[in-house]
Amino acid sequence: MVETSVEETVEEATEQTREAPPEPATDGKRERSTVVFAYTPLSDAVDIANAVARRGHSCSQGELAAELNQQVTSGAFRNKLSAARTFGVIDSSRGSVSLTDIGLRITNTESHPQALVDAFMNVPLYRMIYDQFAGHSLPPDQGVEAAMRRLGVPEKQTTKARQVLYRSAELAGFFSHGRHRLVRPLASSLPTEPAVATVPENRHRSGADVAAPMAEHPLIKGLVAKLPAEGERFTPLQRKRWLEAAKVNLELIYATEDEEPSLNGHSG
Repeated sequence: MVETSVEETVEEATEQTREAPPEPATDGKRERSTVVFAYTPLSDAVDIANAVARRGHSCSQGELAAELNQQVTSGAFRNKLSAARTFGVIDSSRGSVSLTDIGLRITNTESHPQALVDAFMNVPLYRMIYDQFAGHSLPPDQGVEAAMRRLGVPEKQTTKARQVLYRSAELAGFFSHGRHRLVRPLASSLPTEPAVATVPENRHRSGADVAAPMAEHPLIKGLVAKLPAEGERFTPLQRKRWLEAAKVNLELIYATEDEEPSLNGHSG
């Protein structure tokens, strides 16, 4: 007989909680959701990601629980683990936990804002709600909950689901224009891999026939295009994210002292 570890038992229970097939709403039975959503907010997934990173980006569930000062069999730990999987922050298998690409980027200061956006949009219910109301104001709380019921959330869970969505959207920056609408944050609109826009190899040569004005550089144009019109709201958080993106793009365009010559398109 094969013995089952505590971590594997917890993982199995967590998986059943997150992905169990729907049951009809009958007396004495709990109605289950037909759409996946998080039962705890994005901040819990961030906590899990940071804890796994401290353990070397991969660890056992027992080690992770200890890192969080929780019991591996506790409901609080199971809920956090489930949320982290739903947000796409971790992978777990046979009692071990490892960071996904999203999880790795969440633990990196420069990629953290974009990773939060990706984690939020990784939740099927949140993506559906975002797509449904994109470009429109959100209805009152009762209207959002009604939309969730239509998407498959059990009636008794809609209030909790809405509250967790709002807290997660706030953390990911989707309420930067106010809590009346979901707007994808500025950071998510900028190129995630700006190096794809290549810098011409002849940019160091003299002559107007080969040197294009920097205002026409695709990375600079992309940054300027994301600035709000004069007089429009530009929050401190939006400014911070725009400046972070500008820093990355300028480092790609202009050589730094510690760069290899080959990265700058010239050998001198």
